[in-house]
Amino acid sequence: MGAGLLATKKIYLDTKYWLLLRDAKLGRARDENQVQMLALTERVSSSGRYFFPICEDIFLEVLKQTDPDTLRSTVALIDSFSRGVSLLSGEERVRLEVFHFLETHLGSSVFCLQEMVWTKVAYNLGYLSPHHDKFPKDTNTLIQKAFFDQMWSASLMDIVETMSRNGAPNLPPIRGYSERLNTGKFAHMRQNNTFNEMFLSEIAGMVDSYKADFKDLFTYKFEKQYGCLPNPEELERSESGQLFANMIYNLFKLNKVKQELPSFRIHAGLHAAVRWDKKQKYQDNDMHDFRHAAAALGYCDYFFTEKRLCHLVTQDLLKYDKLFNCRTLWRVDDAVECLRTLES
Repeated sequence: MGAGLLATKKIYLDTKYWLLLRDAKLGRARDENQVQMLALTERVSSSGRYFFPICEDIFLEVLKQTDPDTLRSTVALIDSFSRGVSLLSGEERVRLEVFHFLETHLGSSVFCLQEMVWTKVAYNLGYLSPHHDKFPKDTNTLIQKAFFDQMWSASLMDIVETMSRNGAPNLPPIRGYSERLNTGKFAHMRQNNTFNEMFLSEIAGMVDSYKADFKDLFTYKFEKQYGCLPNPEELERSESGQLFANMIYNLFKLNKVKQELPSFRIHAGLHAAVRWDKKQKYQDNDMHDFRHAAAALGYCDYFFTEKRLCHLVTQDLLKYDKLFNCRTLWRVDDAVECLRTLES
């Protein structure tokens, strides 16, 4: 699937734009731009040259709709324009990016990263597979294959309707997160003298949180090479996770990392930008927005988003739209003009 998508341009709509398209579809558009945007999106999508992928944050935010009619309308649009394609979940992408980075620099033969980050919408929250210890291995394998085939062909509407029939989960907002971030921001404002120092402190925090994943990666590499797991005592003493975290930090510090490891760079840069601006405060939806940015900038060609996030991404401190060659817009009329250009 990923190989088949390589030649196709990706247009990432954050949740705001999916809801604007939904309102236009339901005849609730607030202005003519919304109506034009829906018509253009339909034509651009049907051309086969473009598609509109989602990620897990689109799914989670769309699920917050309490009216079943608007929810179904939004999901139907996503199924139509996304081709049933989602990016891997954010955590899966981080692990993939790190693994790909390591294998590339070890000289291994690897697939293009752009081929490997895609999955079906049913797996946008991550890959899960049924397993039961009471079944023999071959039975588990058959069950898992049948389950995978079923999930691979499932639409987002299938998933939402299945969830509704079985009692859709109530996903309460995570409250107080922005307040904690703002408290930390203002408590540590004087720790960094330059924006680059602020960025590197964010990188340091990120790689430190992934030390266990890095250690797992090297354990996997050891098993692949030697056919067995490392000695448990040696594994316990191993500092491979810390050493690899130090290496990634130093590569960023020496400016040796450009478009590689996009999730680390984008998340660290956006956090640093908010912290660096003394008038800026974290907002409740920032974590969703930052993950939208990491998904769009890292792997898509166009990003239609909110005004604030567009400013953060394109400001001179970051210029991530230029670094990742992803045109980033927030005005609906600009989005309409962009789609009109793509159509022609």
